[in-house]
Amino acid sequence: MNFLIIRDTYLKLAVTQIFSIIISAANSMIDTAVTGRFLGPNVVAAAGLFAPVVTLMGFSYVLIIGLQILCSRAVGSGDGRKVVSLFSSGFFFLAACGAVISVSCVLFCEPLIAFLTAGNHDRAVILNLRDYIGGYSYGITFQILYGFLMVFLPMNNNVKLSYVSIAVMLVSNIAMDIAAVYFRLGAFGIGLATSASYVFAFLCVFPGFTDKYKPVHIELGNLCLSRLYEAAILGLPSLMFTLGCTVKGCVMNMTLMRNIGASAVAVMNIQGNICAIAGAVPMGCGGAFMSLGSMYYGENDRESLLMLGRYSLKFGVLLSGTVMLFIMSGAYYVSKFFFEPGQFFEHDYAAFDISERMMLLFPSFLIFNAVYIVFIKAYQLQGKTRLVNIVSFSENIIMAVIAAVLVPFMGDSGVWFSFPLSEIVCLIIIMLSVFINAGRITFSLADWLKLPESFGAKAGEFMEFSVTSAKQAVNISRKVIDFCLGHKISRRKSNIAGLAAEEIAVNIVKHGFRENGRNHADLRITYTGGVLTVRIRDNCPEFDPRKWLDQFSGTDPAANVGIRMIAGLADEMSCQNMAGVNINTVMIKVSGQ
Repeated sequence: MNFLIIRDTYLKLAVTQIFSIIISAANSMIDTAVTGRFLGPNVVAAAGLFAPVVTLMGFSYVLIIGLQILCSRAVGSGDGRKVVSLFSSGFFFLAACGAVISVSCVLFCEPLIAFLTAGNHDRAVILNLRDYIGGYSYGITFQILYGFLMVFLPMNNNVKLSYVSIAVMLVSNIAMDIAAVYFRLGAFGIGLATSASYVFAFLCVFPGFTDKYKPVHIELGNLCLSRLYEAAILGLPSLMFTLGCTVKGCVMNMTLMRNIGASAVAVMNIQGNICAIAGAVPMGCGGAFMSLGSMYYGENDRESLLMLGRYSLKFGVLLSGTVMLFIMSGAYYVSKFFFEPGQFFEHDYAAFDISERMMLLFPSFLIFNAVYIVFIKAYQLQGKTRLVNIVSFSENIIMAVIAAVLVPFMGDSGVWFSFPLSEIVCLIIIMLSVFINAGRITFSLADWLKLPESFGAKAGEFMEFSVTSAKQAVNISRKVIDFCLGHKISRRKSNIAGLAAEEIAVNIVKHGFRENGRNHADLRITYTGGVLTVRIRDNCPEFDPRKWLDQFSGTDPAANVGIRMIAGLADEMSCQNMAGVNINTVMIKVSGQ
């Protein structure tokens, strides 16, 4: 098997996800920077008090992550119609949820403010919070839908569209933030700027899902809302994480407000922005692992899943460590970006000092988080929900408890130390569960990923190799036929499998390979459960779905005779694309022969 396809696909997915998370977080950081420098710490504190509500909106990822897992599995099993049905159902359901949240924030604004301020009577903060909620509420639906669409863009291999939407989001947000300051719209203008930027970004991405020839698209007549329950169960850890984050945010804000004051709450808001950007690295790496891992899980491909796990851990730790050092080294300059000492007399010096200290202490959590997320995503894609739910919720509760205990003794430093300490505690919990599950102390990656012995085709049940030239493609038919005959499969069905493997491989080499020598095609044939599966992945240019369909609908009976013949003889045949990797799957039922 050629590791390059796994590596290249993973990197493409990871970079896309990291970049999209960073830009989304940067959108919020721009608001905070403009607010801190031109409107003052009181407005920053107001936005920080609303942060737990923004975090709570992450409930949408209960469905988004669950649907991502189910759709990736469907890609792995070659079920394109299921992908469209799941995606379309999720889109319309999340649109309705976003509308309900937006209206609720407006109708119940006063009770929400009373809860978020926890009885604090700082009138300036309360007025700013009310204005901020008023402006922010308009874009909640589009914010949720934009996050949903960005997760699925890699399945359509449409990275350029994501970059365009990100650029539109940033430019529109900066322009409207400046306008809000210039026209003295205050906290309302800052909130409205964020709303508008998400609307514009959504309008950029949405057309990419209206083409019915794309693997993932919206289809109103193909809804299956009953499947959303299954997605919600798989995505439940995201809800637990979101609830934990919400509780953590409230506890930390209240602890800092009670023990230190508005300056510390303002810095907590900035920490949330910095953490969201820096945390994009482990989150993006984990998201890429889950997308590909779900596909390999759907293919029952143990070897590819283990390769992916090793690379994800190495890449995530290395990149997270680099980001950690970068943040720490720039603590002074980043703090000055948000707070200019001497500009606002009541809070500026204290906020600047707290901010600089925060930047030096909390980033060490990134390395531990990179390891933690890979294991959590591995358990989640397998449906091991109990441990994932417990740890996902506990991670933030542990962090909040540590902060509440340390702040009276260490001041604001106790909050920043709680980040790495909570990650270490969670990794210890995972380690103990692995040892208990294995019945021994083990450092095998398969044991840490908790892959059951029954998962994956056993030795003798599969055969795999790479094709890098036309000569190799022509000769694979004999290998496949010999493999089938060795498993007592009939000569007829063995020949069908051999023909399918050779025909697809030759087409890939002939039409997809380039002279740079970087193209590969990985063939894997498995025989389990009475089903013979031929799967070929290649990193050649993306196939055109229209041309794929035209092969079966053309008027010339002599055209594409090989592909037509395979489609007629096989029980199932599909061609999908996942982040630039073409996946051809042919399934032949052998039982009864």
